[in-house]
Amino acid sequence: MSEHENPYPGENNTGHFWDDDNDIRELDNRPPRWYMWALYLGIIAIPIYSFYYPTIPWFGEHTKGSAGWTQIVEYKEGVAQLEQYRETKFSDTEKAITDSSLEDIVRDDELRNYAIKTAKVLFGDNCAACHGAGGQGNDGFPVLADDDWLYGGTLAQISTSITNGRKGNMPARMMGISDADADTLATFLIETGKGATGKPNPASKPLYMTKGCIGCHGPTMKGNVFMGSANLSDGIYRFKASDQKSSIIRTILHGVNQGHDPLTQDAVMPSFGTSTVIDKTQIKKLAVYVHQLGGGVAVKPKPVALPKAETPKTETTSSAKVSTRGGKEIYTKCQGCHNVGIGGAPKYGDKIAWESRIKRGMDDVLSVAKAGKGMMPPKGTCMDCSDTELKLVIQYMMDSAK
Repeated sequence: MSEHENPYPGENNTGHFWDDDNDIRELDNRPPRWYMWALYLGIIAIPIYSFYYPTIPWFGEHTKGSAGWTQIVEYKEGVAQLEQYRETKFSDTEKAITDSSLEDIVRDDELRNYAIKTAKVLFGDNCAACHGAGGQGNDGFPVLADDDWLYGGTLAQISTSITNGRKGNMPARMMGISDADADTLATFLIETGKGATGKPNPASKPLYMTKGCIGCHGPTMKGNVFMGSANLSDGIYRFKASDQKSSIIRTILHGVNQGHDPLTQDAVMPSFGTSTVIDKTQIKKLAVYVHQLGGGVAVKPKPVALPKAETPKTETTSSAKVSTRGGKEIYTKCQGCHNVGIGGAPKYGDKIAWESRIKRGMDDVLSVAKAGKGMMPPKGTCMDCSDTELKLVIQYMMDSAK
């Protein structure tokens, strides 16, 4: 647009108008002085910044900067400051957690609340990936927010699971079970798990009793916390799936942690007690946290110490008799496996199976029973048995084979 056509000739505009009324026009003003100074200072600051801090890559690698600063270093310094603050502010509470038993932590409101609050972060960092943020479980991993515990729900049992880890074991096709039998057994288990609303076929129960299931899961199907065998009577499934029957059949036919079988169910929990990820005090906190998630076995109030009444002194001798259960009574805890020979267990009354063990002698067989072997956990399923009682039940089984 020419000068004489510009309705605002002295305004220092470019002559460009953006509407028909020439109200919106483009000016040609110089930038403010403050803006120009900021621009010049910014240009000067660029090489200074590039020299002092890490910058963009040059010839394959970024410049390190003379300050030696990195985000990782700053993060570690921040974490160190936080840890120092925590150590100063909560050192007495942390020491109390370390020195107290799990039961005493739960009984003390302050210690329990502190353990639960601090363990929530530990759980999120180390447990939630498998068990879910709230312990609700994920596919293939147990739910912790219910009251169904594979290895027991006491504080000590939960702590042992975290410390030592767990690895389930179930042989594939127990006692040569067929595909058809697996289908029948899966239906029976599902209907039994429904409780009062279920309609299990009584004709299917002999499969459960004769195909080895009873050895680990028990005659009442309640499972065994010493072996980590699941409760099959409550409808809570270790390997939960949208098609639950297919999942159960897979477990029966391919077992659990049978490495040679690509279709086996995986059930392994790492040991945190041997790692450097968390320490013993943090394991205590996690045990308390998980215990309250699933409504673990209640902690009894601390017994009140009563004044001791004076009692007459009696002489005792080292030869005093100790009251024990008989071998036949204890065998009720062993019969699930030894009646049918599950997992290589020598069958009751089997002369061939017991012959070599009788020759090895009581002390050798006792040491095996105490340590566990194969599918048998230490002391079998009689964790409260003394050595004397173990000898009694071993002798009872040996006598059956003579």
